[in-house]
Amino acid sequence: MLAARAQLDFINSLVARFQRRDSVMQPLIVFQSQYIAIIALLRSVGHVFEKVDCDTSEREVWGNRKWAEWKRVPIFRSFIEPRRNDLLKEFKGGLELRDIGFSSPAIVADPSMPGMTSIVTTLEAADLRDANGRFILPQIHEAVAFWDRCLAEAEAAFGEDRRSAS
Repeated sequence: MLAARAQLDFINSLVARFQRRDSVMQPLIVFQSQYIAIIALLRSVGHVFEKVDCDTSEREVWGNRKWAEWKRVPIFRSFIEPRRNDLLKEFKGGLELRDIGFSSPAIVADPSMPGMTSIVTTLEAADLRDANGRFILPQIHEAVAFWDRCLAEAEAAFGEDRRSAS
């Protein structure tokens, strides 16, 4: 199995947890870190594919040709790449507490945190929107589907098993 496929399987698990409805309040930082991890990992699928899975000269040639195509696909250009850059290179574009996807927050004593408090809330991920007002989850799902198609193409070209690790 491609290493990038194993990574995409892990991302799928993160997304499933992120979008799961739960009435138990959690620290806002938990939701923020899940979102940042999903976005960062979505972008790094291509790096893992290129650096780990394209481990022969034939695969490298094929991968370089396909990578040039994949980077031009709209979901990559309009979501995966810019969202990763916003979050990891500029530390902007994260989840906003004022977003409708969050319930009314509470501040609780938390001796493990700097300042001794945490902001807790519940999350309805389906209601989260980005700074441009677009729903976040459909973009994440489209990005996962994009990588699934790319990796399926690579698996077919490389004669790799497509079965997931789970």
